[in-house]
Amino acid sequence: MVEQFKFLFQDLKRWEIKSIEDCFYTIFEQGVWAVILYRLSRALYLINIPILKYFIKIIAFLIFKFSELFLGISLSPGTEIGPGLCISHTGVIVIHYKVKAGKNLELGHLVTIGERGSRYQGAPVIGDNVCIHTGAKVLGQIRIGNNVKIGANAVVIHDIPDNATAVGVPAKIVKVRNERSV
Repeated sequence: MVEQFKFLFQDLKRWEIKSIEDCFYTIFEQGVWAVILYRLSRALYLINIPILKYFIKIIAFLIFKFSELFLGISLSPGTEIGPGLCISHTGVIVIHYKVKAGKNLELGHLVTIGERGSRYQGAPVIGDNVCIHTGAKVLGQIRIGNNVKIGANAVVIHDIPDNATAVGVPAKIVKVRNERSV
């Protein structure tokens, strides 16, 4: 539980605040609020006190639903996301509760990460330092490597290796950087 609050501080560092004006805009940024609500609901979700855990999970679920209704971000407390989460713009972002993501995940608006459908069970596993741009869909039981960029409106249904950039429908790898240039 405490780990989630440590993660929150690392999340907030992703918004570079260099002036009073930056601070003002950051306070009113819906993506920041979505991350704060996610970390709070995740911290509550992880509490495992025998009799209280069900009551606490209901509170976590209500926080999740508040974020979903008012911010347009469906980010379940069951979703595992490492530190450094950055939601650059809000607006209908949906992330399946079985998704696992590493540190420094960046999401644009209109992003969907989840299962492909009832016949294709399983959600993506996402590595560290991944940027998923506006409108992209990452679907199915696939692995997205470390240091990956997924272009706007791409539809990813296959694994993406480390250090790659993928674009298109369906997404194709257009660039693989060697590790020294990352």
